[in-house]
Amino acid sequence: MLWEFGKLHLKKFRQILGLDISKASVSACLLLQRPTDHRQFYYDCDFRKFDATAAGIIRLLAFIGGDISHTIAVMEPSGVNYQKLWGTQLARVGVEVRLVGHAELRSFRQYHLGLPDQDDDADALALAIYGWDYLENPRRFLQVRSPTVVEIRSFVLRLAHLNRVQSPIINRARQDLAWQFPEVALVRSIRVGDRVPLLWGWLCGDRQSVKYDLLFENSIGLGITDDLRRHAARICDLQREEMLWEFELSKLVALPQFLPYRKVFARLGFGRRVEALL
Repeated sequence: MLWEFGKLHLKKFRQILGLDISKASVSACLLLQRPTDHRQFYYDCDFRKFDATAAGIIRLLAFIGGDISHTIAVMEPSGVNYQKLWGTQLARVGVEVRLVGHAELRSFRQYHLGLPDQDDDADALALAIYGWDYLENPRRFLQVRSPTVVEIRSFVLRLAHLNRVQSPIINRARQDLAWQFPEVALVRSIRVGDRVPLLWGWLCGDRQSVKYDLLFENSIGLGITDDLRRHAARICDLQREEMLWEFELSKLVALPQFLPYRKVFARLGFGRRVEALL
């Protein structure tokens, strides 16, 4: 349904909704036909703003009216999480959602429309007009990925976030180890299977290690503080969360439709996260 272009497509869809998405709201412009005088229409148009609340969604659907199934919503993928909220809510009730790239919309505004810059309402109008002008040209819109691919990318992004969160904590812990237990300050401790890294697990009491017990007993360090142990516990908690997401990711990447790609990636030596991202 999403890309059923043909002679009947224009008859099927009767209105286009341009949505400029902000962190906690959207600016909306509903076009029943394409305006000819863009700038004058900007001053006359009944723009609406809807908050990212249950009441806001209800008011947006009421604004669309009875032609929900005959509506196309056009938006930019601005802030993945914000766009995902509005796009999913609209798709659930039967609205077709299309995405426009930032560069494409910027060029369209610059060369085709005389609308004010840095204005949410003007952006909503530009998106709606873009939708009308390129209704029959799917190449003008961003490819809509399957739900499985979207979920895979979501897991990869979550794992990347966890990696960014861990880095400063690990760096801080190593700085503390330099004077508390210097013999292991530079040890690269990694996960093996489903167990947290041995060094961080030993520091916070989650794992036992005779090796580290003996090293610490003869250490020249000044002793391990509670603050360092808390850092180690945070690292272990983040590692466990990583394991959960990696498990979910592995199930999706193992689906039959991805097998041909994985064979190529394996020959190139790509890891699981790189495979999923590609």
